[in-house]
Amino acid sequence: MRWLILFLTVFLSSCGSEGQGRHGTFRIGIDPTWSPIDFKDQQPYVNGYVEDLLLEISRYSGVAFEKIPANWDSLFDGLKEERYDAVFSSLPPYAFNLAKYDFSKNFLDIGPVLVTAWSAHISKLDQIPEEMVGILTGDPAALILEQHPTIIIRSYNSIPEMLDAILGGQIQAALLNCLPASSYTRDLYAGRLKIASAPLTDAGLHAVCLKKNPDRFIRAFNNALEHMKKKKTSETLQKKWNLS
Repeated sequence: MRWLILFLTVFLSSCGSEGQGRHGTFRIGIDPTWSPIDFKDQQPYVNGYVEDLLLEISRYSGVAFEKIPANWDSLFDGLKEERYDAVFSSLPPYAFNLAKYDFSKNFLDIGPVLVTAWSAHISKLDQIPEEMVGILTGDPAALILEQHPTIIIRSYNSIPEMLDAILGGQIQAALLNCLPASSYTRDLYAGRLKIASAPLTDAGLHAVCLKKNPDRFIRAFNNALEHMKKKKTSETLQKKWNLS
């Protein structure tokens, strides 16, 4: 524990602006709506989880975090203008983004998972060739299904309609982002449907810093996340906020 505290304290206090080092506070820009992701009814739970996550990291490191609310369309402008030292975002780490920014590991996965009937023995798409798999209309996860040309794609306009189709045998499985999948399989469809796979993409929420700054904050942040993962602290927090 001591090495983690020392590591975070030294690197977080040395990364960013002069004011940050003087006060021991690291400024995080956050769009509380998480646009362009629409968490719908789960948005307050995501924000509560992030609040607890920062409190836990602060306890480990002794460094305070100041959350600075920002609009989604000006979030990265504020980062470039150094109004804060990092942002929390779902910005994908594509090559052109990696040229400008450093990304941490995900502190919350949000990619699609495979949802099946409770009794099904399916854990990956390769196990259901020439079968029907459901997806929400307009969901970009359709690109995943297109990599399996023998799978028949069936689109649905709502999550309940799609999940009912699994129960009714019209489709063998469905792709659904992991947070709503967790909510539905834990509540309305508990004991009847299950999440059968890990997230099928690396989509998630993560910390993002300017590339021109040293990546010491990102390394320290990743170490804190890894420590919390080993201690199952992040798992406990996600369960607390119904995000597991």
